[in-house]
Amino acid sequence: MSPGSGNRRELAIISAAFFFAFLGAGASQPFVVSYLMDGKGLPLGHASLVLSMVYFAFVVFRFFIGFILDRVGLQWGKILGVATYALFPMVLVATGSFPLLLAGSVMWGLGAPMLWTSSLVQVMNASGSTRYATSAGIVRGTVMAAVLLGGIVLSYIYERWGYEALFLSAGASGLVGIGVMAASPRRTVVREKPNLDTFLRVMRSRETQAVVAFLLCSGLAYGLVLNGFKSHIERECGAAWLKGILPCFSVAAILSSFLGGRICDRVGRWPVFAWGFAIGAVGMLLAGVSGHPVALMVAMLLIGVQFAIVPLAGFAWIGDKTTPSDRASVMGYVFCFRDLGVAVAIQLRGLSRDPATAFLVFGGISAVCGVCAFAVGRALGNTGRDCPRGCSGRN
Repeated sequence: MSPGSGNRRELAIISAAFFFAFLGAGASQPFVVSYLMDGKGLPLGHASLVLSMVYFAFVVFRFFIGFILDRVGLQWGKILGVATYALFPMVLVATGSFPLLLAGSVMWGLGAPMLWTSSLVQVMNASGSTRYATSAGIVRGTVMAAVLLGGIVLSYIYERWGYEALFLSAGASGLVGIGVMAASPRRTVVREKPNLDTFLRVMRSRETQAVVAFLLCSGLAYGLVLNGFKSHIERECGAAWLKGILPCFSVAAILSSFLGGRICDRVGRWPVFAWGFAIGAVGMLLAGVSGHPVALMVAMLLIGVQFAIVPLAGFAWIGDKTTPSDRASVMGYVFCFRDLGVAVAIQLRGLSRDPATAFLVFGGISAVCGVCAFAVGRALGNTGRDCPRGCSGRN
C-alpha cells in the first residue's frame, strides 16, 4: 500500500472484518453437513446440496458481480457481503426446511463474491501499483489464519455445548465483522457501466485466456483438497493422522499469502504463476504416489503454497491491467473460472476415495499443473521478459 497511514488503516479494517467473518461462518463449513443430518434429520443428499449450493451460487454471482456492485456500490457490497456470513449459520439453527436452507445457501453464495470483490477492489484502488499482491496477500493470509483458528475454537464449542452453540457463535462472530466493516472508509469510484461486451472484449485477449486457464487449474487443485484429501488421508494413514496432516495446508497457505504477495510484487506475476504451478504439481504427484504420513504432510505444504500464490498473481495481474472503473467486472469474469474449477473438482471426490483411481486423479491434476508451469516458463524463456508475448508492463 502507499505509505499513507489512511491506506494502512483501510487495509487493517477490511482484513479485520474478513477475520471475524471467516472465524465464524468460514470455519464452520466442515460441520454443516453433519449438523443437517444429525440435528435436522436431512438425508445425506439434501444436506450435501445445502453446502454445495453455496459454491454453485458463488460461480454464477461472481460472473455478474460487476452488475450487482453497480447497483449497491462497493461500500454496501462489503457490508452486505459480511452480513451473509453472519446470517447463514443462524438460518441453519432457525429452520429445518430444506427450501429455506437452500435459500440461505444462495444468499451466502451471493454475499461471498460481493464481499471478496468489493473489498479487494477497494484495497487495490488504495494501493500503489507495486503493492497489489502484497495487499491482497494480507487479506487472504488473514482469512486463512481465521479459518485455522476458527476450526479450533468451534471444535471446542461443539464438544462442550453442541452444534447449535457452534453455529450461533459463528453467526455472532459475523455480526462483529459487520460492525468492523461498517467502519471501513467509503471510497467513491466512477465505474464503467458493466455489460457483456466488456466480457467478450476481455476474453479475446490471449493473455487473459492464459490467466483464466491458470485460475481454472488452481481451482481444480483446491477443490480436491477441500473435498477429497480428508478421505485420502483416512484411507492411507488412518483418521488419527488428520489433525497432523490437514493443518499443514493452512499453515503453508497463511505464510505464503503474507510472504508470497511481497515476492509477487518484486519478481512479477508470471514467474509466480510458473513457480506456483511447479510446486503444486510436485505436491499433487507426491500425494498420489505415496501414502506415508510424512509424504502427505509435505504434499499438503506444497499444495498450500500453490493455493496461496497463484490467485495472488491473478489478483495483481488484474490490478496491473485494469483501471478502477472496470476492475470489479474484470475480477468477476476472470475469477469465476477458478470457482468453476473448484466445483468440478468437488465432483471428483468419489474417485479419490478409491485407491485404484486416486492416483489417476492426483496424477492428472499434477500433470495439469505441470503443463501450466511449463507453458509459463517457456513463454518467459522465449520472450526474455516477465510475461508471455503480447503483455506489457510489470506483469
